[in-house]
Amino acid sequence: MSGDEIDVEASDKNLKKYRDSKDPRTKNATRKTKEVTEKKVAEEKSAFQQQAESVLAGLVSGDVDVRDLEESRAIKEHYFAELAKLEYEEKSGLVLPWQDMVDKVGEEYHAMRTRLIAIAPEHGPRLRSLALTSSDTEFVAALQDIIHEAMEELSLDHSEQGG
Repeated sequence: MSGDEIDVEASDKNLKKYRDSKDPRTKNATRKTKEVTEKKVAEEKSAFQQQAESVLAGLVSGDVDVRDLEESRAIKEHYFAELAKLEYEEKSGLVLPWQDMVDKVGEEYHAMRTRLIAIAPEHGPRLRSLALTSSDTEFVAALQDIIHEAMEELSLDHSEQGG
């Protein structure tokens, strides 16, 4: 090293000498990267070339049918007409939005599940005292009353929501 200049060759020589030969830092990174990118470009070019040759061979041999422009336009217009028809049917109410319906049914199941799960903590103590002091028929009648009450609450919630 003389002044502010670095002796790159001596530095590379020391790196090779004191580092493991498998350490990637011992090789000159720019040279290796350049070689790798050249190989990658060549491989991509050859893959593209092979694909282009196979397409050309299919077209030349007649194995691939190519539609004329008018037929392609007719198919495109047909699909646009089908899309417009579907949009019209959705707006006019002939086709129902299935995702909204699935979401609504899920909400209803969730409300029912929550209400039925809440029966035990709300009415458990009363049912236990009824079970100890009354007959089986009175207990079953009380349980049925609780279930009917929960179902009525669910139907009232449903009618308040506009359903």
